[in-house]
Amino acid sequence: MIKSLYTRIVLYYCAAVLISVGIGFASAVVLFWNSGYEEEANSLKRSAAVIVQLYEQTRPQNIASFLESAAQLASVRVSLQLTGREDSEQRFNWRENESLGLLCDCEVAYSTIWSINGNDYELKVLPDQEEISGFSEIAFILAIVLLVGGGLMLAAGRHLVKPVKAVTTAAGEIAGGNFGIRLPTDRQDEMGALSASINHMASELGQLDQERQAFVANVSHEFQSPLTSIKGFTQMLLEGALDASEQQRALQIIGQESDRLSKLSDNLLRLAALDSDKLALSPVPFDVAEQIRRTVLAFEPVWSQKGLNVEMSASKAIIQADKELLSQVWSNLMSNAIKFTPPGGAIRIAVRIQEDQLETRFYDSGARIAEKDKPRIFERFYKVDEARDRTREGSGLGLSIVQKIVGIHKGRIRIVDGPLQEGKTFIITLPVPRAEGEVVREHAGNRQQNRPAG
Repeated sequence: MIKSLYTRIVLYYCAAVLISVGIGFASAVVLFWNSGYEEEANSLKRSAAVIVQLYEQTRPQNIASFLESAAQLASVRVSLQLTGREDSEQRFNWRENESLGLLCDCEVAYSTIWSINGNDYELKVLPDQEEISGFSEIAFILAIVLLVGGGLMLAAGRHLVKPVKAVTTAAGEIAGGNFGIRLPTDRQDEMGALSASINHMASELGQLDQERQAFVANVSHEFQSPLTSIKGFTQMLLEGALDASEQQRALQIIGQESDRLSKLSDNLLRLAALDSDKLALSPVPFDVAEQIRRTVLAFEPVWSQKGLNVEMSASKAIIQADKELLSQVWSNLMSNAIKFTPPGGAIRIAVRIQEDQLETRFYDSGARIAEKDKPRIFERFYKVDEARDRTREGSGLGLSIVQKIVGIHKGRIRIVDGPLQEGKTFIITLPVPRAEGEVVREHAGNRQQNRPAG
């Protein structure tokens, strides 16, 4: 089996040329024979008539000398013999040792009966040997075409295979972890498009590798920080260096850090499940507004303690989706809003269906997100507070989980700045097929300070 693409290209070309040459030669023979036979026969007939006419006019004494000269002038070969006597044949303008049957195509000949001095002769006129046919010339030309074409194909094949070899080398480099390799993209053909695709793939893989390394570093950091605290306070407790109140505080911190590790593990497992192609959704019809209201009430002890003003405006909105996953979305957004809203601030939630989309808005009056941070806010472990302020709990996975769940439901999440130069709003839109969506306009009253509307 031939494995080299270069060899295959050359062999395919040679096979194609050989087939083409064979067909061309056969076609040339047929066309030459069909078109040239009649013309050649007429030419020989005219030559014979001229020889006979010239003889009748001149009546030379030496007929043999006359026929030799006439045959040479007409560029033909002449055979003369008495009728019925093959042993009397005389040849004129024939080369030595020539054979009539071997050196001519006897079908291309003209024969007539010529009476000379009362004797009947058979006059046969044949084309000169050098002009019998052009088959040898045609074959020679086709051979030249084959040789020249083969040489050009060798050079062209090398030129065609060169970028393929470059792509193969680049693929090997990428497989080895070198994502910085780039191929030239100055070609405007399919190889140029392939090179551009390879470069894009290498760039994406490089970005993924960087994200993987950053992910590992972030996971290590998030796990290492609480583990360090737990280890330190545990060591202090074992050494008996703390009094009763300090021991109680140490145990509280150990418990908090343990909860933090547990939540981090749960979020990582949840992200892994969401990333898995094997995740099966369990869509059921339910009222999103009611689900969000229950989520807000579940967080009431937290936002009441901070004195937040929580408002909710919603109409009954029934959609068909995975109820458990969307519950995680509302919980993460509510937790995020409470965390970043200063004491006495405001949180406003709005739910409505417009045409075939469900729109949910979570506004909080906390600090805005800088423009440079908005493109990365949904990255895993990314935190706007780059110093990783320990006073704010969280692993930086909440919004990543939200975006993943919304994406699974064919929805979209985005961030817009709040009104009056303060706050921010997370806007989630989810598709709602008309056949499955229902809106009942039952405006809920608003409760401030301690309870949301519902």
